[in-house]
Amino acid sequence: MLYTSVEKVKQHLTSVFPVQDRITDQLVVLKSTAAVTFFGGTVSSLDFKVKSKQTNDLIRQSITLGNPTTSLPDNLIFRGSLVAASDSSLGTIYTENIDYVIDYDAGALTIKSGGALSAGQTILIWYANYISYTKGVDYSLDSEKGSLKRIAAGAITSGESVYLDYTPVYQSYTEELLQNAVDEANGLIEKTVDPDRQFGIEPALQAAATYRALEIISRSSAARELSSLRGHDKVAAAWLKLVESYAGRADSLLKSFRPPFDSASAPVRS
Repeated sequence: MLYTSVEKVKQHLTSVFPVQDRITDQLVVLKSTAAVTFFGGTVSSLDFKVKSKQTNDLIRQSITLGNPTTSLPDNLIFRGSLVAASDSSLGTIYTENIDYVIDYDAGALTIKSGGALSAGQTILIWYANYISYTKGVDYSLDSEKGSLKRIAAGAITSGESVYLDYTPVYQSYTEELLQNAVDEANGLIEKTVDPDRQFGIEPALQAAATYRALEIISRSSAARELSSLRGHDKVAAAWLKLVESYAGRADSLLKSFRPPFDSASAPVRS
């Protein structure tokens, strides 16, 4: 009996949410054109970058500091490679996170309060940079599986080490999980309260089955989070709270469909 459906369950679900803001400079080796899994889940394709460090030679630039942020001449700076100094003889060397902060994604340097730098000051910087590869030309991305393939005709050489920047996305369910949860919920409702199929499309049973399916999905999501390597116990705890909530709603709706328990009759003396 179909009390609920995937469409009904989806109305209660939020499809995806980010796990963390950003993963940067993850090293991956692309051999031949075989798929390489770099993340055990879904990633955003909107801000995905594949980069390569082609040389150890440093680029030198003179910049005048803004108040408080200055755009750098390159937004693909190798993390940790930048050196800032007062002059070419390195009379004073400034320190990242003490005198200044760098936003590597935006390619910007910001003066840090209490540091040795000030707005309007001209300094020299040295840094190593990346080159960026192009999706669909140099590589292909399966964002749902978190895997990457080198395209043979592209600029990435087989066996090359590349660096990845990406935003992980946690997908709370798949279509298969949804369908399995719906099938299980429908089966449970029929077996426990409607074995003779006498209630049909009773709205309360439809709602109960939907909540039961949501309970199953939440329990599965909690188990997956606990077994993952991400260690997000708070996320798992949130899913378990939803398990309790959905289970309570389903049980409350089903009470009126269950016959009252008849106590055992007293023994009769024969």
